[in-house]
Amino acid sequence: MAAGRRIIKTDIGQKLVSATGVNLREKEMMSKHTTLCLGGPADYFVEVQNEKQLMSLLEFVNENKMPFYVVGGGSNLLFGDNGFRGIIIKLAGDFQTIDVEGNSVVCGGGAVFAAVVKKSIECSLSGLEYFIAIPGTVGAAVYGNAGLKDIWADSAVDCVETVDYYGKKQLFQRNEIEFKYRSSSLKNRIITKVKFVLKKADKNDILNVVSKEIERRKKSQPIGTKNAGCVFKNPQDVSAGSLIDSLGLKKFTIGGISISGVHANFFINNGSGSSKDMESMITFVRNKVKEKFNIDLKTEIKIIK
Repeated sequence: MAAGRRIIKTDIGQKLVSATGVNLREKEMMSKHTTLCLGGPADYFVEVQNEKQLMSLLEFVNENKMPFYVVGGGSNLLFGDNGFRGIIIKLAGDFQTIDVEGNSVVCGGGAVFAAVVKKSIECSLSGLEYFIAIPGTVGAAVYGNAGLKDIWADSAVDCVETVDYYGKKQLFQRNEIEFKYRSSSLKNRIITKVKFVLKKADKNDILNVVSKEIERRKKSQPIGTKNAGCVFKNPQDVSAGSLIDSLGLKKFTIGGISISGVHANFFINNGSGSSKDMESMITFVRNKVKEKFNIDLKTEIKIIK
């Protein structure tokens, strides 16, 4: 969430710490918190440790009309080179817990999704193993309904606890949430806890699925590079990657950003890239696809400026 941008008063940081008890970092580079490793400084960056801090922080930012944005693992984000004028909030501490209760896994919205998958496998629980290589946090994965071609994060969701941007808590059962391709109805909310209901299965069978999924990813995606995952959503009945590939754009470069030679819907920061380079590449590719196929590509990554 990003409210209207404005200049932040110089003493606001001290007041924020006094009012909420959070640990605050000023001028934190967002390149440290995104998988693209791009993005300039945020005025303030906090890792919220518990519900009390979160409620106090939301009360403070609303009273002070302070722009804010909540980040997870930063795998689908592009912050501008000038950073963010406001406060970046990241769920930590109590929001990263992972507990197994029978056939269910209950975890905080800030828990790393891959860690939740591994915990379920340790307990011989099936239902999340296909998501072993999906980066980011549980909250972000559920909010954006992350997934593969035929299976999505919502497939195992039982219920979701949220806090809206004004501090109101609400529990949603699965049938109360509308999940779509790469989206959900949980807009303007912070996901604080998720319950997944899974099924008991043979651990070796689960591990075989995991092994195959990891191998598939290694062959089809540029593993080990600085990227934000798929840049564009897939249009109906066709993949964005195949459209870009058909234009002969694999390995095409603008500044320090290149289109992957493995998967054309992945754009890679070669180490010298800037957010401006990335935005230029997005615009260039979108225009080329529009020109050739009359298809308007929509970005899967979120551009925050």
